[in-house]
Amino acid sequence: MKQHAVQLAHGVYAELEDASGTRGTEDELLWLDIQGNAEELTHFLRDRQIPAFIRRRVLSSQRFPSVFSGTDYVLLSVPARRTWEQKRSVSITFLLFTHEVITLCRDDGYNFAGERKQIAEGEISGIHSASGLFVYLLDSLLETNIVSFIQARSQTENLSAHADNAAGRISERVILDTRRQINHLVNQFEDFFYGLADLHALTPHPMLSDSVRERLRDIRDAQNHVAKNALRLVGRLSELLQHCQFMLQQQTDQRLRQLTVLSAIFMPLTLITGIYGMNFSYMPETGWKYGYYVTLAGMIWLAVFLWIVLKRKGWFR
Repeated sequence: MKQHAVQLAHGVYAELEDASGTRGTEDELLWLDIQGNAEELTHFLRDRQIPAFIRRRVLSSQRFPSVFSGTDYVLLSVPARRTWEQKRSVSITFLLFTHEVITLCRDDGYNFAGERKQIAEGEISGIHSASGLFVYLLDSLLETNIVSFIQARSQTENLSAHADNAAGRISERVILDTRRQINHLVNQFEDFFYGLADLHALTPHPMLSDSVRERLRDIRDAQNHVAKNALRLVGRLSELLQHCQFMLQQQTDQRLRQLTVLSAIFMPLTLITGIYGMNFSYMPETGWKYGYYVTLAGMIWLAVFLWIVLKRKGWFR
């Protein structure tokens, strides 16, 4: 299990070696960032004396966002991923208490190392309460989602440019894989938005002041905007896929037209060859001294004549 314990007291950052028995107080805010499997998280929550009904909700295998609250806690589970290429999102659970924030993740797919570094270096100021830290971490998830969206948009634009420059020769498999990955990203964005919407819809809670609710509303609206824009990328990729399929169909039609032209040119020649390949005892032309040369010249003239006629009709375009 990976455990990081951060203590904030009067704006001073301190990372604790061992948080066993340490609790947040009115003067000292405690943040525990935990990663581990289900068994490790179970032991951790039991050691922290987290009630059994909260443990069951934290360890639930559900993949959709969830929000629960009590008089002295708020629980929020949302999906997240570091980059848009990440194959699947992971579920992050926030436990908000009066003077303590716990972030839990079952997998190694996400961590708050960057956020801890920012706080330690004094880049983030104004975190004086558990709800303030809670909102800051949610805002950092939103920023990560925006970065993932920008990466997905850049990939989509590169594919569009490549399709235009290469006259539709881009692989359909690349487009399908990109669209599938962005679809996963859209699902994650929507789930994150639903979790924030449920959190904002909680009845007045002592740990969610009006200022905190206002910041949560801003994060929710921004996430909704990102989700809608990501969904537009899926539409653009679908149009790009149709364009590539159309270009491929055109190439196929052109090849079939060329084969048709070749067949039209060589069919009379094949007929002539077949006629003179017959094994009859009496064929007048076979005894003529110039028969072979005349027949060959006629076949060449016929091929050139058909080629000129078909070219004028536009069959070679």
